[in-house]
Amino acid sequence: MRKSNTFKIFRNCFLYTLFVIGLLLMLCDFDSVSTITSYNIQSVKSLQTSYLIDKYVPPKKEAPKVAPAIGPVTKYRLTSFYPNDELKTGDCTGSGLCSWDFGVNEKGWYTYNGKLVLASATTYLQKQFGTREGVTYYKYYDEVNITIDGVVYPGIILDTCGACYKDDRLDLFVKNKDSVIDRGYMGRNMVSVQTTKKK
Repeated sequence: MRKSNTFKIFRNCFLYTLFVIGLLLMLCDFDSVSTITSYNIQSVKSLQTSYLIDKYVPPKKEAPKVAPAIGPVTKYRLTSFYPNDELKTGDCTGSGLCSWDFGVNEKGWYTYNGKLVLASATTYLQKQFGTREGVTYYKYYDEVNITIDGVVYPGIILDTCGACYKDDRLDLFVKNKDSVIDRGYMGRNMVSVQTTKKK
């Protein structure tokens, strides 16, 4: 009985040892595995790279989407304002929307839903600044098409501009001083504006 138990223990130990050795041999067979793995990975990478180089087409820049106009063409001088400028402009517009609510295009001009953020003479401060004949007074969220340097951009009125009551002017909200634009001084290179949507 004792010999039988001893034999079983030795047999089990022997089989266990063989099993462990077999596992180690399978796991330690690095040469063949690494060769196959590196070959497969390299071939896949080279295929992907060549495919990308051959097939990649840079995305086309989309032109701003402009809406059909509902009003006549009006010529304006276009000036700019930005947060903390010399007039102590804040981050927020008269509409209640602020610079952090806006996107910024590649020129550093603020946009709202893809439309340039503009300030104009509005109906809201007519008592303070008065009215003139022939001037278009906008309301917040009125939309326009504005042509700047031959390019038509959709725009939206979101602020009131005091200087805009004195002359035919619109003010563009920009990110900083480097993004400032001034067109139409002394009537040269004025911007064209057409209303597309009235509130």
